[in-house]
Amino acid sequence: MTRHDVIVVGTRCAGAPLAMLLARRGYKVLGVDRAQFPSDTLSTHFMWPRTTAALAKWELLDRLAASGCPDINQVVADYGAIAVQGRPSAVDGTSAMYSPRRIVLDKLLVDAAREAGAEIREATTFRELIWAEGPVIGARLQDADGHLVEERATVVVGADGMWSPVARAAGAATDVAHPSLTCGYYAYWEGVPAEGVEFYVRRGRDILVFPTHDGAICIWAGRSHEDWDAYRKNVEGAYREIIDLAPALAHRLARARQVSPFKGTSKLLNFYRQSFGPGWALVGDAAYHRDPLPGMGIGDAFLGAQLLADALARGLAGDAIGLDDALAAYRALLAAGAAPSRIVIAGDSAGGGLALALLLALRDARDLFATSDLARAAFGEQVVAHYLNAADVELAAFQSAVTDWERVRGFERL
Repeated sequence: MTRHDVIVVGTRCAGAPLAMLLARRGYKVLGVDRAQFPSDTLSTHFMWPRTTAALAKWELLDRLAASGCPDINQVVADYGAIAVQGRPSAVDGTSAMYSPRRIVLDKLLVDAAREAGAEIREATTFRELIWAEGPVIGARLQDADGHLVEERATVVVGADGMWSPVARAAGAATDVAHPSLTCGYYAYWEGVPAEGVEFYVRRGRDILVFPTHDGAICIWAGRSHEDWDAYRKNVEGAYREIIDLAPALAHRLARARQVSPFKGTSKLLNFYRQSFGPGWALVGDAAYHRDPLPGMGIGDAFLGAQLLADALARGLAGDAIGLDDALAAYRALLAAGAAPSRIVIAGDSAGGGLALALLLALRDARDLFATSDLARAAFGEQVVAHYLNAADVELAAFQSAVTDWERVRGFERL
C-alpha cells in the first residue's frame, strides 16, 4: 500500500492549489474528487486583486488570461442614493481582476496540481477516515466502479465544501456560527453591455454582475433569507423584481438573452469550524464560509490553501509535536484572515515552538468604521451593519483560537 504525506479530499479552489503547493515542495500528495473535470459548481466567480495575486505568485495568472476570460477594469458599488466606481489598489504588484467560469478555473487548478506531481483521482468519493488509537492515518475511498480502497497518509485534508464529509467524520466542532442571511439565484446572459463588475445593494436585496467567459455575463439577484420560500416559488418573477431595483441594469437586461437555467441556493452559512485535529485538517469552505456578497469566496479558498501548505510543509519537516503546532498556527492565521505576505512563522519544530508575528489591524478598523458618520451617510445603516457583523465574526473566531505557543507563554492571561 502506497503511503502519502497528504491526502486532499476535494480538488477545487482550495484543494487543488493545496495539492499543487505541497507537490511543488516535494511532498507525496493524493488529491481526490467525486467530480470529473471540467465540472461546474455554484460560485460568485469574482476575483479581487488579492485573489489574482495568488495566481500570479503560483505562475498561473497568465494561463487564466489566455483562457479567454475578460479582464475587469472597474468595480461599481451602487447603494441607491450613492454609487462609487473605481479600481482597487494592486496587491503584491497585481491589479488584474477576473470572473472565470468554474468549469475553466477548477480544471486549470487541477491540471496545475498534476503538473506539480500530485496524483489526482477524479470520480472518487470519500467514505470515511481511518483511525489508529487516536490520530487519523488515512482514508477509505470509493472509485467510479464502486470499489473501496484504503489510502494511508500523515495528514488527511478535507477541502470538500461547506457540508464537508471529512469534517463530519473527524467530529470537527463549529467555533463560530451565524445563520444564512441571504438567498438568491443567478443565470448567464448574452447581450448585456458591461465594463466591469457591478454590486447593487438595496434594502433586503443585492445584485452582482460579473463579466465571464464566452462573452457571457453572470447576474446574481439576492434577497433576505426569510424570503426564500416566496423566491423559489416564482424564480423568474422574483429575479426580475430585484433587477428592477437597478433601472439602468434592468434596461440592459431587457434586451439580453438568457443562456443558462437559473441556479440558486438559500444555504449560505457563516461559520468557522475547528480546522485541524490529530492527523486531519480542513481548508476552504470546509473550514470557513461566509456570505458571498463581498465576492471573496475564491480568494478565501486561495488564502487557506497557501496558509495550510506553509503550515504542513513546516510541520511535516519535523515531528508530530511540530506538526500539531504548525496546524494550530494555521488555524489562528486562518481565523485572523492574515495574508501570507504579512506572516512570519518561525521556531523549533522539534521543541514544538512556533512564534507568530502578525500585523493585525482588523479590530481598529472595525471600531473606526462603527463610529464613522461619513460611512453611514455614504452607504446607509444597513450596509454599515452588514460589514460590522462580518468584522465581528472574524474577530470572534480569531479570539477563540489559542495556540500551544501562546499557552506556554501565558498570553491568554494578559
